[in-house]
Amino acid sequence: MSENNDINLTENQQKTYELLTSACKYSLRRGTLCLVGDFQSGKTTLAKYFLSQKFDNPDKYYLNLNLFLLEYLRKESDELPVLGNMQAKTRLVMEVALEEYIEDHYKENDILVLDAIEIIYPYRLNLASLISRHTRDGKICIICVPENEKFVFDFSWGNCEIISLETKEK
Repeated sequence: MSENNDINLTENQQKTYELLTSACKYSLRRGTLCLVGDFQSGKTTLAKYFLSQKFDNPDKYYLNLNLFLLEYLRKESDELPVLGNMQAKTRLVMEVALEEYIEDHYKENDILVLDAIEIIYPYRLNLASLISRHTRDGKICIICVPENEKFVFDFSWGNCEIISLETKEK
């Protein structure tokens, strides 16, 4: 277990950290946990802190989805046909890339954090549904979900537990 004293969590992040830790440790359901909060609310800091407290190599369990998919699309761009519905083709390429990455990751690991997921929104890719079949038998995926009316994350399938990062004091 790694100790990371460089990160100071806010009071709200500390409360959310405790909820996240409890959900990962004690929840019978486990599966997909969505860490929901405003842009710049500290979701990434909290997720990285969580991983640093649990693992010696936290980067192994963290994926910046925007960077991963942009890099993957750049590599595949020469092979993608220019004609037709590019949005549908791009969505399919993203889905295949994610499916492969997730499947490979869970062969050796029991936890994954997906962060910076905004790239999937225009393509209506249901990330919770995609990940849910991999997060069985005690495996966990934490998805950092920005809370913003521009972006809509589909929670309707009931494939995830929502943990809210409150940023406003009540």
